[in-house]
Amino acid sequence: MSRIRSLLVEQPIIMVLIGLVMIFAIFADGFASATNITNVLRQTSMLGIVAVGMGIVILTGGIDLSVGSIVALSTVLVAGLANTYPPIVGINLALVAGVVIGFGNGVLITRLGLQPIIVTLSTMAMVRGLAMWLSESRPIFGTLPKELFMLFDGRFLGIPIPVLIFLVVAVCAMFFLANTRAGRAIYQVGGNEEAASLAGVPVSPTKILAYTLCGFLASIAGIILTARMQSGDGVRTGMGWELDAIAAVAVGGISLAGGRGQLLGATCGVVIIGILANAFNLMGINPYWQRIVIGLVLAAAVVAYSERLRGWLLTRRLSGPGAAVSAPDT
Repeated sequence: MSRIRSLLVEQPIIMVLIGLVMIFAIFADGFASATNITNVLRQTSMLGIVAVGMGIVILTGGIDLSVGSIVALSTVLVAGLANTYPPIVGINLALVAGVVIGFGNGVLITRLGLQPIIVTLSTMAMVRGLAMWLSESRPIFGTLPKELFMLFDGRFLGIPIPVLIFLVVAVCAMFFLANTRAGRAIYQVGGNEEAASLAGVPVSPTKILAYTLCGFLASIAGIILTARMQSGDGVRTGMGWELDAIAAVAVGGISLAGGRGQLLGATCGVVIIGILANAFNLMGINPYWQRIVIGLVLAAAVVAYSERLRGWLLTRRLSGPGAAVSAPDT
């Protein structure tokens, strides 16, 4: 019990998730059904994989706005090449593309000293343009095999395959951050890059690794999304995913300044975003409000986890009417 209590104290987002489930189970008809919960988890799993990569990058003090475009390019490559080559060719090419794009982002940021938001914003536009050019701005309905569709519709031990992949990715990433030298270096670089460099931490390789992993995970999400859509689309696919991933990471308690937070909170943040979207649909609320709510949630998370706010609350507590007054030194 003490371990569970400490976990809830460290990750209050878990209580928020439980509270939302209870509220929507009452006010949204059909929300609590096993079929609907399974669908929510299946549909949010792809964004969850992207958010894991985004969380790793943000822990280094960076950001990656190109993840949505990588997702789109992956769907185009898998669906487009399936008309001519075996599906494994498109899948492997999509994975390589994600790795190369992420690696390129990391190299530009570290070797040229460019700002992450500028580099990844440029990459976002270029990769999206490439996806649109390859698809001629039209959906691609390739001759995809039924085995590929199992990536979204299949189950293993009763667990949907996308959910299982998301869980495996999240657990492996958590283990990597907590139990490997490279994972601990990510926290050190994000916490204080100069101090990490003086301590002998390889700052540039660590950042490059983070962006490479982010691109790789975005391409995995794109492959699963291809199985879901049974097609590829370079225009609309992945639009806004970068905002959703950043919101999930921030809501989960990972500091946007880097160096603090855990991926467990980010995974809960992804599920919360999925629950909000699903509940809004069940309650007949305009879909545009989903984007507004996500923006508000992101702003609230940034404020809630800010050091200035915590310092102000601590000061108010210490200076309150019941605060103890220490005796002066003699």
